[in-house]
Amino acid sequence: MPAIYSSIDTGPKPATMEATANSKRPSILGLALPSISLFLIFNLVNLAVIKIVATLGTAEVAAVTTGSRIFFIVYAGIMGLSAGATALIAHAWGAGDPKEAALQASLSVKLGIALSIVASALFMWLVPYLADVFQLQGEAKQATIDYVRFSSAFNANFAIIVLITSALRATGDGWVPLYITAVCNALFLPLCAALTFGWPLLNIPELGIRGTALGGGIAYVLGSILTWLLWRRHCLQLPYLSSSIKNDWLAVKKLWHISYPAIAEQLVIQIALFLFLTVVATYSTEAFAAYGVGLGILSITIVIGAGFGVAASALVGQELGAGNPELAIGIGYRTLFWAVLTMTLMGGLTIYYATALASFMVNDPEVIRLTAVFLLMLGISQPLMAVDFALGGALRGAGDTRFPLLSTFCGFLLTRMAVALVFKMLGLSVEWIFGALIADYIVKAILIFYRFYSKVWLRPHLPSS
Repeated sequence: MPAIYSSIDTGPKPATMEATANSKRPSILGLALPSISLFLIFNLVNLAVIKIVATLGTAEVAAVTTGSRIFFIVYAGIMGLSAGATALIAHAWGAGDPKEAALQASLSVKLGIALSIVASALFMWLVPYLADVFQLQGEAKQATIDYVRFSSAFNANFAIIVLITSALRATGDGWVPLYITAVCNALFLPLCAALTFGWPLLNIPELGIRGTALGGGIAYVLGSILTWLLWRRHCLQLPYLSSSIKNDWLAVKKLWHISYPAIAEQLVIQIALFLFLTVVATYSTEAFAAYGVGLGILSITIVIGAGFGVAASALVGQELGAGNPELAIGIGYRTLFWAVLTMTLMGGLTIYYATALASFMVNDPEVIRLTAVFLLMLGISQPLMAVDFALGGALRGAGDTRFPLLSTFCGFLLTRMAVALVFKMLGLSVEWIFGALIADYIVKAILIFYRFYSKVWLRPHLPSS
């Protein structure tokens, strides 16, 4: 079975690099567990940020909820680029070509920085209009504008961390990205708290929601510097290789060819979530806040699926790069088993403790009630989401980034939004709107499973050089 990437002649490979690329690949759990831990840390920090701003008021919680949705549109490009780079890096690594892997990693970082700068500038300008779309007024609108504009200045630093650590996971190294993320987030919360509430001992004034954004941004700056220096000084498994978008245009073309469907998929997800949130916002501020709090809580279980998706993408890509399609198929099904098992268990626990979890995050009785309902809907969807994460990750690792885009479009836009709008027109309560999530994940799970089962994804997905 031919590999899906076309190698670029980058000259003879040093013996040390050749040995590194041909080293033993990790197991599914060996790569999934550190990835799950990494995502869990990240999401726990996000939950803690919501807890911090909740002490400021409901307006600030709405600001972080809205800001998160806006930033995820920016992050869509970064994550899509990461998915494409992961496939190319994993294939190159599995084929024993670390120079090609290093080249794609370097180009992805450069493109990611450029993309994040442009997107951040755009949303800094658009945020007042987006706040109007969410029907935010008064304090909630101003808090959203402040949070988005102060946070946007640091998106390029976030891109550096994400793309370099994703490249490392594509080579099978899940632990160093975990250590880097742990250091970054160890700075994140203290800085957020200090700048939000003030720190008299250091004469730091109370900055409110602006301080929350600045504290997180400073942590990203420090984390990106650390990550870049480790890579630049050859302290990581993935070699550092200087690149030029102009001189390495063929490699850029390959990266874009496999990345743009993944970028489009992430944009579809974020646009659909944005539209879905606007529907929720028409009901009440409490429903709006419950949606944000519920997503924050369920993100703890969702990271399990994301971790298995990372493992599937990297390991399937490496096996295909090494010319082992049957091993790649086996990895996909074994990853699916672990993802369904663990996400079903965690989803059940989340449903059981839904009210207690909601009460821990907020004090408003109506927000607590609606959050518990939202957690119920997402908890029921966990096994279906596991299929999407595990086998979707396998497809992306194989370079089949177009079909996940199709399944996402069918699930999010043609199903979730359509069902939600029908429920809205029928005058049903917001609880029914939350229930539209289940229909979405049923459609996506069926489509993704059938694609993987068909083995069509084993065909080459990139043109020859």
